[in-house]
Amino acid sequence: MEWSSLTILIGKGTSLLCNQNIMKKHSSIYISIVCCILFAVIYTPNMYAQTNKEKLKVKQLLQSEYFEHLYSRTYYSLVDRMDSDGYLPESLTRAYPAMFPRTTGPFVFMLMETNKLQEAEQTIDFVLKAIDANEMERIPRIIGKNNKGYTIVDDQHQIDGQAHVILAWARLAVKRGNTKFEDRTWKQMRALMRRTCDRTCFQYGNDKEPTRPCLVKNVDFEHSRDGRAWDTWDLLTQSFVGASLEEMIKIAERRGDKDVAEDWKKKLDILKKGISRQLVIERFGKPTYLEMLQQTPNGREPLYGMGWVCLSPIAAGWEAMDRQVMVNTVDVMEKLYLKKSHGVIWMPTDGYTQGRFSNEMIGKGIGWEIDFANTEKRYGRIVEILEMIEKVNANNPIYMEGAWLEGNNIRINKQITDEDLLDKMETSVWKVKDAGNGEQTAWWCWAMARLRKAVDLSALPKRIKNQKN
Repeated sequence: MEWSSLTILIGKGTSLLCNQNIMKKHSSIYISIVCCILFAVIYTPNMYAQTNKEKLKVKQLLQSEYFEHLYSRTYYSLVDRMDSDGYLPESLTRAYPAMFPRTTGPFVFMLMETNKLQEAEQTIDFVLKAIDANEMERIPRIIGKNNKGYTIVDDQHQIDGQAHVILAWARLAVKRGNTKFEDRTWKQMRALMRRTCDRTCFQYGNDKEPTRPCLVKNVDFEHSRDGRAWDTWDLLTQSFVGASLEEMIKIAERRGDKDVAEDWKKKLDILKKGISRQLVIERFGKPTYLEMLQQTPNGREPLYGMGWVCLSPIAAGWEAMDRQVMVNTVDVMEKLYLKKSHGVIWMPTDGYTQGRFSNEMIGKGIGWEIDFANTEKRYGRIVEILEMIEKVNANNPIYMEGAWLEGNNIRINKQITDEDLLDKMETSVWKVKDAGNGEQTAWWCWAMARLRKAVDLSALPKRIKNQKN
C-alpha cells in the first residue's frame, strides 16, 4: 500500500467514525474500523521502514565488488560471444553445441533492458535467416553455421522454444515501432505465429469436441524433472504462446492486418480459458498454477509437484489469470519446498510429492524468483537469493547454469528429502555446472538488469578492467 492510499483509507475511516448514526446502528463495524485504522497507523510505518532497509541492503549487495564483477563478466560473456551476424553460441564450456533459438528470447529481453536494440535485431535475424535458408516453416531446437552457410543441428519440434523467438521479435517490434526489419520479416513471423496457434499444436475444439483441453501441446518439452523430455501440456508453453499472441495482435493491428488480429484475439481468449480450467488448482484453499498436465493411459492428469515451470508466467511477462494466482503459487512453493541448509536458503529446481525434492537449483529459476520478488517489493527474499549466489557460485567468475548438492553418493539430479539433508548430506558440497550457459545466464542478467533499475543503478554494467570471461 502506498502512502497516498493509506491517507485515503484513514480519511474515509475517520469520516465514518464521525457519523453518529453508524456508531449507534453498527457498533461492530465501528469497532472494526477503529482497529483497522489503528493497525494502519501503527504498523504501516514500521513495514515501510523495514522494506526500505531491505531495499537498501539489496542495493549495497549489487554494488559490492562480487556482484559488480559477476554481473559484468556474465553480461559481457554473452554480448561478446555473439558474432556480428547474430550467431550466439550457447555454451562457453562446449557442454551444449551451436546456437539454441530458445535462448534468443531471454537474450533479446536482456538486450532490451540495456538498450542494445540493434544487437537484439541481429540475433533474431540470424534465427530467421537460418530457417529460411533451410526451407523450414518452424524453428528447430539447435541451429549452427559453417563455411557453406546456415545449418540445422537438431530439428526437434519444441513449440515453447519457437514461442520464445516470436515473443522476442514482437516485444522488440512493439518497443521500436515500425522498422525496415519489421517490414522484411513480418510475413515470416506472421506465418510462425499462425502455425504456432493452429490446431497442429493448439488443441481447441467446438461444441462437438468438448473434451479438447484448449491448450497448446508440447510434444518435446525439455525438462529438468526426471531429466527428460515430456509430451505434455505445460504452463511454460501456454505462457509464452499467450504472451506472443498478445504482442503480435498489437503489431497486426498497427499494420492493418485486421483479419489475422481478430483470429489471434479469439485464440488468445480460448487459451486463457484453457489455462483457467486446466492449469489452475486449489492448494491451501487458494488458486495456484499447475506445472503441467501429463498424458497417461487414463487421459490427461495433473502433475502435482511444483518447480521452476510454475514460475514461467513471470518470465513470459504474461498471466492468463489474476496476479494473485501467481502470488499464491510462489507462496505455496516457498511453504512446501524452500530449504535452509548448508548455510544458504535455496529453492530446489523441482519439487515432488511425498516431501521429495531435487538436490539442484536451476539458473533461470533463480532469475525468475528475483524478478518476482522485485515486482512484489519483497527485498528480503532478494537478499536471501543474492547471499545464496555469493556462496554457491563463489569459485566461478561468471554465473552458473545451475548447481547441485553432492555428497554421500548422492550426485547430480537426484530426489532427496529433509532427512537426507540432515542425516546423509551434512558434509555435502555445492557444485556448479556449465558456467556461462546462454539460456540460464541471459535470464539471470535480464532479472538483474531490471532489479538494478529498481534500486536506481544502471542496467548496463561497466566493463571490469582486464576482464576475462
